Amino acid sequence: MRVAITHPYSWPEVRRGAERIVVETARSLAVRGHEVTILTAGSKPGRSTTDGVTTIRLRRLFENPVRHERSFAWRIVPYLVKGRYDAVHAMMRRDAYWSTRSRRLGGHRVVFDEMGIPYRDYWTQAGEAGLFGYLAKQVDVYGCMSHFALDVLRKDWGREGDLIPGGVRLDQFDIAKEREPVPTVLLSGALDEPRKGLALLLEAMALVVADVPNIKLWLSGPGDPSAIIAAAPDAARKTVEVLPLGTPEDQGLRYQRAWATCLPSKHDSFGMVLIESLACGTPIVVLNDAAPPQLVTPKTGAIAEPDNPVSLAAALRQGLDLGARPETARHCRDYATQFDWDTGIAPLLERLYTAP
Repeated sequence: MRVAITHPYSWPEVRRGAERIVVETARSLAVRGHEVTILTAGSKPGRSTTDGVTTIRLRRLFENPVRHERSFAWRIVPYLVKGRYDAVHAMMRRDAYWSTRSRRLGGHRVVFDEMGIPYRDYWTQAGEAGLFGYLAKQVDVYGCMSHFALDVLRKDWGREGDLIPGGVRLDQFDIAKEREPVPTVLLSGALDEPRKGLALLLEAMALVVADVPNIKLWLSGPGDPSAIIAAAPDAARKTVEVLPLGTPEDQGLRYQRAWATCLPSKHDSFGMVLIESLACGTPIVVLNDAAPPQLVTPKTGAIAEPDNPVSLAAALRQGLDLGARPETARHCRDYATQFDWDTGIAPLLERLYTAP
């Protein structure tokens, strides 16, 4: 099968996660014998082939992310028509639009991979309702990362979609063998972004300290959290250890050593750090908002109510209790296997690329 994967890498904050998804999607398909081409853009245009995947980089014409995204989308049309791909996997909405418009000439099937949550009100305010309405009617496959996002797609746009979750390389993460000697909670993410919920987590930690006085909170990720930490209760500040950014290998060890990983954010369309934590055998604690609760089972984590430090403190206690049980690591790892790129995600994509 000939597959093109498109993404302009327009916004810096989007690129960090999207690049990994694009590369892993392409790699996992190539491993299964498919001919895969990535169409993207950058400061150095050209063509290269690595591990059976061809990457074509168009020159980035505009620094402005919106103008770049728009220009990239229509400039890929000649490549799509000439390439005669069986499927075009578009990661952004304008890529998907022009992939659909060129479908008759290129003979390809269009899969739009929605990485966010397609709220109609939000995109109406952003002036993009017409574009989303077109995609909801015209793309062959409208993929969403979670059942929550699929429910929004159905409710707001009257379109049935298909689940395309994020993936994890299980061979890059080892199951937890030995935890930290004291109860340890890990928060991995943008530490200074309010939506990620560090302030709420610190409030909850101040409550948990009363029962677990030796508890630690590891903070791992970009951003300076010093202002948020300074505003936290004294009891919570004493638990905090801000870790250096480190390498991907360092991150795997942090998941393994922690007793629980907490993602106290709202409006998330999936939660890659949660899958990575589960792959390492470490339970997760999330808020009852958007997609993350759908990754939790009684054996793999706990759920707290949003904006409620008391509820989050109770969920943290549950998570720590799970982390202390020897059987939890295997439960978490087993749950994560469905998200493995090679054995879970790639076969799913094959079905979507070829379904009638």
